[in-house]
Amino acid sequence: MIHFLSPIYLYGLSLLIIPIIIHLFNFRRYKKVLFTNVRFLQELKEETTKISRLKHLLVLLTRLLAIAFIVLAFAQPIIPVGIQSAQNLSNPVSVYIDNSFSMDAISSQGALLEVAKQKATEIANSYPATTRFQLLTNDFDSYRQRLISKDDFLDELNRVKFSSQPRYLTDVILRQKEVATAGSSAGLTSYLISDFQKSTSDFEKVNADSSMTVKMVVLPLQPTANLYVDSCWLSSPIVQLGQALEFTLSIHNSSDKDAENVPVRLMLNVAQKAVTSLTIPAGQRLETTFSFTAAESGWQKASIKIADHPLNFDDDYYFSFEVKEKLHVLSISENTSPYLEALFSKDPFFEFVKSNANGVDYANFRSQDLIVLQGLRQISSGLSEELKKYLDAGGSICLFPDSLSDLNNFNLFLNSVNADAFTGINESSDKVSEVDLQHALFKDVFDNKPKEGRIDFPAVAKHFDQSVNSKSVRQVLMKLQGGGAFLSLYPIGKGQLYVFSVPLQTGFSNLARHAIFVPVLYRMAILTAKPLSFSNTIGNNDAILLNEAAPTGDEAFHLINKETNTDIIPAARAIATGLMVDMGNQVQVAGQYDLMKGNQLVAALAFNYDRKESEMIFYDEAMIQEKIETLKLENWSYFTASTPDLKKTLLDLNNGISLWKYAIFSALVCLLLEILLIRFWKTA
Repeated sequence: MIHFLSPIYLYGLSLLIIPIIIHLFNFRRYKKVLFTNVRFLQELKEETTKISRLKHLLVLLTRLLAIAFIVLAFAQPIIPVGIQSAQNLSNPVSVYIDNSFSMDAISSQGALLEVAKQKATEIANSYPATTRFQLLTNDFDSYRQRLISKDDFLDELNRVKFSSQPRYLTDVILRQKEVATAGSSAGLTSYLISDFQKSTSDFEKVNADSSMTVKMVVLPLQPTANLYVDSCWLSSPIVQLGQALEFTLSIHNSSDKDAENVPVRLMLNVAQKAVTSLTIPAGQRLETTFSFTAAESGWQKASIKIADHPLNFDDDYYFSFEVKEKLHVLSISENTSPYLEALFSKDPFFEFVKSNANGVDYANFRSQDLIVLQGLRQISSGLSEELKKYLDAGGSICLFPDSLSDLNNFNLFLNSVNADAFTGINESSDKVSEVDLQHALFKDVFDNKPKEGRIDFPAVAKHFDQSVNSKSVRQVLMKLQGGGAFLSLYPIGKGQLYVFSVPLQTGFSNLARHAIFVPVLYRMAILTAKPLSFSNTIGNNDAILLNEAAPTGDEAFHLINKETNTDIIPAARAIATGLMVDMGNQVQVAGQYDLMKGNQLVAALAFNYDRKESEMIFYDEAMIQEKIETLKLENWSYFTASTPDLKKTLLDLNNGISLWKYAIFSALVCLLLEILLIRFWKTA
C-alpha cells in the first residue's frame, strides 16, 4: 500500500481540469474559404477529422499524466517496507558494537571489529543529521551512557578498541533501555553489531519490550579453532618451603582437529621452570600436572603459556601463591597439654605460642592460623566475643573440653555460634567406628581406604554427650559406635569450629597418643591457612579480604604492574572481619600485580581474562531467525554483513521505498511524448 509523506499536495490534482477544459472547448478561430465544389473533399475531410481528434486526445492524455506525476512527486509517495516503516525517526538510536576479544578473528571481509565499525557508519548515515545516537561498547563506560550528535558518534567510532569485558546480550539491552528512560523517550531503536557468540548471547533471558525496536547485524562467520588454558589449581591449600608442589592445569581444544605437540611452559618469577609437549584431542579438555619445589618463601608469581593463533588472549594463565615459612598456632589454656606442645613446638614449620586464659592478647588473633582451646574451665565473655570475630574472619578453632569445665559457661559460647551444647559426661566406654574420609581433614592420613576391623581407631573410656541445636549445621567427622560424635565440625562465618567430645586427658581416651592425632591437628592448621585468591578474573569485581591494618594518613594501597606501567589505587574499607580491598573495574590487562602498602608487599595478585569467549561457537542466521520466532521477539529483526548496501536497506526500512524520483521521470516522459506528438504527427 502506497503512503504519502506530504498528502496535502494531492489537492494539486485539481489542476487536471485546466487541460481538459482547453481540449473540450476549442478556442481556435476558423477562416472560411469558398470552393466551387467540395464534393470530392468530403471523404478526405471525414478521415482528417478522426485523426486530428485522436491526436488531440493523446496530447490531452500526456498533459494530464505529466501534471499528475508532478503533483505526486511533491506529495512524496512511499511504499512501506517491513515492520519499521512507520517508526518515529525522532527517537534516539543506540548502536552496540561488540568489541570483545572474539572480534579479533578475521572474516572474509577483514577483521571483525573493523567490519563492525563500517556497519555502524552505514547505520548512522541512514539517519537525518538531527538524530541523537548512543555508542555502546563492552566497556560500559559512563560517558557512553549519553546521547550524542551524529558527527560526534562518527568521531567516537574511530576510538573503539578491544575490550577485556565480555557482555551478555541481556546486559547490553538493559544498558540501552537506560538511555531511553533517562531521555524520557517514547521509544528507542537499538542496533546490535556482533558475532553473536553462544556463550554470551542469552536470547532466552531477553524480556521483549514493545517500545524498543531491535535490529541485529550478524557479522560474517569464519570457522576459528581456539586452544586455550581453561584453569589451574594447586593440590594443597598451603605451600611449604622446600617441599614439592604439585598443581594441575586444564587445556581445552575447541576445534574439530587434534592439536598435536603443543608446547606448554611453566614460568615462575619470570624464569622458565618446566616445559612439556601435549596432544589435545579435538573438542576435548586435557589435564596435566606440573611439580616443582619451592626454593624460597614469600609470594610467587607463576604463569602457564601456550602458543595459539589467531586468538591469543587466552593463551596465558596467571596465578600466584604464597610459600609459607611458618604456620602460627595459639594454645589458650590454664594448663597446656604436654601432647599438644610436643606436637607443634618441635616442628620448625609451626610457631607454637602458649597463652593463659587470663592474659590473652586479642590483637594477636588475626595472625593465627589455628587457635586451640584446651584445659579451660571457663570462657570469659570477652574471649567469647573475640573468638566469634575470629571465626567470622575465616579462622579455625579446635575445642577440647576439660573434666573440670563449667559446662553452663561453655555452652554460652557454643550456643552463641549455633553449635551443639555439652550435656554431661557419659561414663560408658566406646570406640571410634566411622571417619568421614571425603573430608579434606583426612586427605593423605590413610594410605588406603580403611576397612572395617583393619584400623585401630581411638578408644574412649568416657566422653561428653552433646545435645542437638536446631540451628546447628554440624558435620560429624569421627563417630562413636554408640552413635555419639567424637569430632564435629561447625562452619561459622568464613571459619570453622572443630569440637572434640573428649579432653586431652588420659582418663577419657587414648587420642593424644594415637597415630591419628598428629595428622589431624596438622591438617586443621594447614586447611585454615587459606591463601589469598589464587587467580582473579577481570570483570568479576571480587573484593579481597585482608588481615591488614588500614592505611593511615596519606598512605594508600597501590596495585602495581611493572610490565604495563600500571598503578591503580583500589578502594579499601574496614569491616568487622578485616579489611576489604575492592579493585572495581580498574584492572583491564591480564598479568601479575603487586598490592603494596607503602613499601610493603601485601600480596601478589594474578588477573586473567574471562574465558567466556574462548569457545568459538556462534549463532548463524537460521538459528537467530529461529530464536526470534520461538521467543516471539516481535520487534526484532536481523541483517547480515553481506547485505550489499546496508545504508540503502535501512533508508528503505526507515522511510519506505521512495517513489518521487519515478514520478518526476514519468512526468518528463509524458512531456517528451507530448512534444513528439505535436511536432511529428501531421494530420493535414
